[in-house]
Amino acid sequence: MKYLQFIVVIFVLYFLGYVLGPSLTPFLVKERVAEKDQIVTVEYRGARYDIKLAEFRDDALPQLVKITKATSLPKPSGEGKVLLKKGEVVTLLNRAEGGLIVEKINAKAKGTIKAGDTDLFLQLAQQIYEKEAGRESTGLAVNSKTPDSKPESAPKPEPESAPAPKPAPKAEAEPEPEPEPKAVAVVPPTPAAARSLTDEEIIALMKKSIQGGAVEEFGFDQVKGWKANGEELIDGTNYQTGLAAYEAATIFGVRPVQAKALIKDGKIERWVFAKSGMEIR
Repeated sequence: MKYLQFIVVIFVLYFLGYVLGPSLTPFLVKERVAEKDQIVTVEYRGARYDIKLAEFRDDALPQLVKITKATSLPKPSGEGKVLLKKGEVVTLLNRAEGGLIVEKINAKAKGTIKAGDTDLFLQLAQQIYEKEAGRESTGLAVNSKTPDSKPESAPKPEPESAPAPKPAPKAEAEPEPEPEPKAVAVVPPTPAAARSLTDEEIIALMKKSIQGGAVEEFGFDQVKGWKANGEELIDGTNYQTGLAAYEAATIFGVRPVQAKALIKDGKIERWVFAKSGMEIR
């Protein structure tokens, strides 16, 4: 009899689990969203980026994020919550599983919110765009419609002083016959080595070249930044180089592209793509 009661209890529990399990599971088990699954597609200035949060180091994350969807943070005392309105800025402390640990300093509130309730992904997309455009630690000069002033011209050589006049012969003495002049070989002057251009002169030279229609690939209005890029040895020739970052339509959307100017003896010999080295027509 005792064994029969035990079997009946097991059967009843099995039946209840089979029937009620699907409806009770969502209340008993909290679905875990792994950080590696946080991939968001962001459109920024015509380009599309798939942002995977786990691929960014902690030091690459911004210090501040803006709230894009109203949410709340718990008060330190545990009594109530602090409402975060759209547009408010909070300090990003760290990442949590499926969210961000943020702090509202003036409200003395700290807690975890969803990454999608902030502009974090937009800021990360902007980081990638700026890196592709070459605007990193050195930065690019802002494009200007007014061309830079012309480089200072080299100082003109001073005219050679006139030869000193010969002394007049004495009246008493008979003039001595002048010796016949000897032929003197004329040595052509050695050409002076071309000086290197300054960063400002390189940028002015690039602007003048693009304004003059040196390439058909892009125009002056498409350029978003200019930068002198130092010297490079290319195919055995030493060039001064400069970069012009412009936007071009690709199969992946509008992406920033870098064009490189190869400068020799103060003139641009040709424009090439910075990554491939292929000449730009």
